Amino acid sequence: MADDSPSTPGPPPAGTGDLSARSGRQARPARAPGAYLRLPIWQRFLLASVIAVVLLVAMVIYVDHNNTNSNPSLNEAAEVRANREAETLVRQDQAPHTARAAAHLSAAAAIGQAIRGWMQAQVSAGAIDGPLKAARCRATGTSNGRTAFGCTITAGGVSYPFLGVVEPSARGVTYCKRDPPPTPSDRVPVSPRCRL
Repeated sequence: MADDSPSTPGPPPAGTGDLSARSGRQARPARAPGAYLRLPIWQRFLLASVIAVVLLVAMVIYVDHNNTNSNPSLNEAAEVRANREAETLVRQDQAPHTARAAAHLSAAAAIGQAIRGWMQAQVSAGAIDGPLKAARCRATGTSNGRTAFGCTITAGGVSYPFLGVVEPSARGVTYCKRDPPPTPSDRVPVSPRCRL
């Protein structure tokens, strides 16, 4: 006698497998959340690397074109102008100064006193920091009754070199402050009046 009760589906018969296996297709793994492209992980990595390289190259090009040092002609012109202005300032600072020497002073004392007087005026005007020390001068040569000197005076811990000439017969002292050159290769000569 046959059972008329409805039958419940049971497990599939052995060896039949699931539907995808029966149809010959492989089941795709579920896509990861946020994955917009159906690409294997190595292709995603490769794509991300290419995008990073393109962005890096674009950034380098942008910085290169917007760098302030990228226009050497403007910088060279500004540098030449600045060097010219520095040379002018050095020439002005090295301009000859004259003083009258007292009859009772030696040539070295006369030039030392003249330099110290000029430097004291610079300290008083605030152009140079004090305190001021005595000038040290040594003779570097003589010619036609004139004596050349190289002097150094210290003010505010900085040594300032001077060149000068003393002419005892005229009781005249001529001296020039010696500044370092604006650029090592560009020496601004001291006036011939301060040299023999």
